[in-house]
Amino acid sequence: MPCKSETLQPSGKKDDQFRQFIELSPIAMGAQIDGEIIFLNSAALKLFCAAGPGHITGKPLSSFLSREHLSIVEGKFRDLLRKGTDFPPLETKLSCIDGEELDVELMASRFIFNNKPAIQFSLYEITKRKKMEELLFQSKHDWENTFHAITDIVTIHDKDFNIIYANKAAHTILNLPSLTANNVQKCFKFYHGTKCPPEGCPSCNCLKTGAPADFEIFEPHLNMHIEIRSMPRFDRNNQLIGLIHIARDISDRKRAEEEIRKAKSELEIRVEERTSEIKTAAEALKKSDYKYRNLSKEFHTLLNCIPDNLLLLSPDLKIMWSNKAAAAAFNSSESGMAGQYCFSLCCSNSSPCDNCPTQKSFISGIEETSEISTPEGKIWDIRAFPIKNDAGEVKNVIELARDITEKINLQAGAMRSRHLASLGELAAGVAHEINNPVNNIINYAQILIDEFIPESRDTDIPQRIVRDGDRIATIVRSLLSFARIRKEEKCNAHLNEIFADTLSLVSAQMRKDGIHLNVNIPSKFIMVLVHPQQIQQVFLNIVSNSRYALNQKYPGTHENKILDISCEKIISGGAPYVRIVFHDRGSGIPSTIVDKVINPFFSTKPNRMGTGLGLSISHGIINEHGGKLIISSVEGEYTKIIIELPALLKEKNETENSDN
Repeated sequence: MPCKSETLQPSGKKDDQFRQFIELSPIAMGAQIDGEIIFLNSAALKLFCAAGPGHITGKPLSSFLSREHLSIVEGKFRDLLRKGTDFPPLETKLSCIDGEELDVELMASRFIFNNKPAIQFSLYEITKRKKMEELLFQSKHDWENTFHAITDIVTIHDKDFNIIYANKAAHTILNLPSLTANNVQKCFKFYHGTKCPPEGCPSCNCLKTGAPADFEIFEPHLNMHIEIRSMPRFDRNNQLIGLIHIARDISDRKRAEEEIRKAKSELEIRVEERTSEIKTAAEALKKSDYKYRNLSKEFHTLLNCIPDNLLLLSPDLKIMWSNKAAAAAFNSSESGMAGQYCFSLCCSNSSPCDNCPTQKSFISGIEETSEISTPEGKIWDIRAFPIKNDAGEVKNVIELARDITEKINLQAGAMRSRHLASLGELAAGVAHEINNPVNNIINYAQILIDEFIPESRDTDIPQRIVRDGDRIATIVRSLLSFARIRKEEKCNAHLNEIFADTLSLVSAQMRKDGIHLNVNIPSKFIMVLVHPQQIQQVFLNIVSNSRYALNQKYPGTHENKILDISCEKIISGGAPYVRIVFHDRGSGIPSTIVDKVINPFFSTKPNRMGTGLGLSISHGIINEHGGKLIISSVEGEYTKIIIELPALLKEKNETENSDN
């Protein structure tokens, strides 16, 4: 111990604790009775550069202080012992045992020891601070030369917290304006972003006590952590005149500390995972539950933020987990998705889909992409990303699926609009070039009829000319009606009239190809709420496909080269519908692709003979009208296209139209 037990006698357990506290304090502390030092702690012995207490005890403290403060200290100590007068901090010099002089700050207080008044003193070394203050007493030019090159924030304040100097770093980081005599700025406005000093501010305490303060704080308005060293400023008469602030940005250090903390937390979690393996079965189950809840929270949060369908698949294509978007897409829960085969859930198939990107990714070990269609008419852009083990083998695949049905339909609609626009221009030109001569032919034939005797043999040929001319004019009007893009709303239309316009465009070509056209449409008018031009487009597309299939199977004439078109009213779900069936005995559709023919851009025709958009657009049109388009086919035998459209409950003028 620095001092002998007989010098400062403890009188009980509390005194022992107090003495131990003083002894272990990093502040140089001691006690003086009757003008003699009787105790010094370890920090004080180190400050005096003394090997032991024997070199110091028994002498007055004033004998180790500067001569200019000798009388001041002795007088203040006498007042302190007699009256208990306050002893404000005093800056002086301390003469060490080895002859070195140190700048120190002396503080003292009165206490009773063995029924006698005694003095407890403490000494702070302020050598570094004094050197800094010496710089501050120089001219402003010297300040700028000294501090402007320092990258730390340096500001000097008066007792009212006004900034009287700031270096270059302070102006840049704190966004300080220029400091002039007429532009006084408060330090807390720029350090803390507040109008008043924060409650409990260490700098305020420094200004009150005169003791330095070190603290760290996060400043939101600067978006950084800063470390501040607040030191009091004294004039040459040892009067407190302000503060010095030295601050630095420690955000990088704080981030590093946070990363270390996170790494430590992760390491602790891993240790817990490993140690849980050696526990009992019940403890292992409980730990596993805990692990799942804590470790999966961030994982599931990340997954559920992704709007696309996300699945983790095993090698046998079973779903191991899924995000909320995938569960919502299939009207299921995340737990309900697990364990199901993806091809069964997504496409209602009993085996993996053709061109499955996930299967390809398991085999190739690289990212694979594909577009898959579902029976409901949706089109998915699917990307498969392999997850490999340390040996480079694919153990799982993450599947990312995005619904691109609307995008494909928009592309198809845009192409359809371009095609119809081109066809409209062509039809308009044809109508202009054909209608005039046809009208002339009809007029000339009518003149001939007028000149001949009524009901004579000579009028037969002109009458035929008029009938065929009218037929040509009707075909041109139908072509214009089909090609014209209308933006009108749905209207009540007679299905018979839509069929009549459609067949007027294709009947001649069907006869030329040797196709027998059997049309079985009820004479009774059937009323539907539709876009007539769009429904006519659907009928033309289906007839065109049937004609192509019949010509493929029967290049010439044949008795079975037949296209049957039938129409009937049915009740479905308690509502009236009209069912239209197009039945050809052509080449049929292979079973492997029958579910793909409604996909956009899918075509079995040779290049330049089909865009692959016909049935896709037709399917979309029928869906928009609240109907169904069903395909039934046997390769090499037949194809049936069945269309069901809602019919009107009350068909206005039905009887009248049928009579006419």
